[in-house]
Amino acid sequence: MKQQSTWASALALAITAAAVCVETQAGVIMISTRAPQDTQYSTEFVSDERGPGMVTPGDVAMASWLHENGYTCRLILDRLLGPGAADIGQDSATFLNPVNTNMALDLIIMSGSGGSTDTPPPPPGIPLMMGEHVCLGDRTDRQGSIFMYFNGSQSSDPNEGTGASKYMKVVAPNHPIMQGIPLDTQGRVKIFREQYPQEELHVPTGGKRNFEYRWCTQAVSNAAPCTTVLGVLDGAEDRACFAVADVGGLNANSVTVSNRLVHLFANEQGSGGSRRVFLALTDLGRIIFVRAAKWAVGETLQPYSAFRITEVSQAAAQSIKVSWESSAQHNYKIQASTDFSNWQTVIDDAAGADGILSRTLNLGAAPQTLFLRIGRMP
Repeated sequence: MKQQSTWASALALAITAAAVCVETQAGVIMISTRAPQDTQYSTEFVSDERGPGMVTPGDVAMASWLHENGYTCRLILDRLLGPGAADIGQDSATFLNPVNTNMALDLIIMSGSGGSTDTPPPPPGIPLMMGEHVCLGDRTDRQGSIFMYFNGSQSSDPNEGTGASKYMKVVAPNHPIMQGIPLDTQGRVKIFREQYPQEELHVPTGGKRNFEYRWCTQAVSNAAPCTTVLGVLDGAEDRACFAVADVGGLNANSVTVSNRLVHLFANEQGSGGSRRVFLALTDLGRIIFVRAAKWAVGETLQPYSAFRITEVSQAAAQSIKVSWESSAQHNYKIQASTDFSNWQTVIDDAAGADGILSRTLNLGAAPQTLFLRIGRMP
């Protein structure tokens, strides 16, 4: 029974939860992605062979995650959404005002994968999430500025190169986005994960890193009247890294906010990075991201609630039965690891059902010490 006992105790400690499904509404989320890419002439790069080419991996991952949570997304080059569209014979209205009204935009996300000079002007009346730190404040020299802060030039993007923390300290745990999100004893939530053991294994000499994380911050003291700071950077509590502005408040330009705004915690590192920042988010980081998108478009958010394991019992001589709270709105997977780093899927894509879900696992060939985790997808 020693082996079964080890599994059971480890399982109870190693649960991975995912997003709670709430009501959705029809509409499209548009993500502005980097126009220069790595294959076009620009003031920054001339055919940068080190970069990911004609794609921003983090923006693609962001769209895929939103797809898995029920949304329709479009990735559009940032220059096509602003005055720069005319330079290549395009009209930004083509993308911002679809002929088919069923495809009307519910939300625009500017991830920071492009340069701040290419970040398009915020379209009136459309909720917006901003991950480009330069455009958070009152920068009149940036067309994409959203005026959530005064002293716009005091923005910054602490990252792995500066030794920045991977944790956000939550200062508004009762805001609908954060309500129910589990915090550690210091009131923090881990936004960026650790590097995977083999994530850099095959990167060529001089190549761009596969793992990068980068915050999007402004000084807390610079917050405009409309801005509610939800989280600050752990270890640098004077830096806001997650904030919102609701309709009706006054921004740093003394203009009444007409659409919900979100200061996103992650900057997709357009200036010379591998642009994989979204892929460095933890599970809870992705959950908070989706909840922020839902809040921005006006959906009703229920407090986040993690599911529970209800029973771990011996099913046979070398088997255990695992039971947990389940929902028909989710699928589930069970993964195993000997070191909490390298996880292998044991059961994939188990269809959920309202009530208790159970699976029996054969331990006959299992190592002496093994940890399990159950994930709710998505």
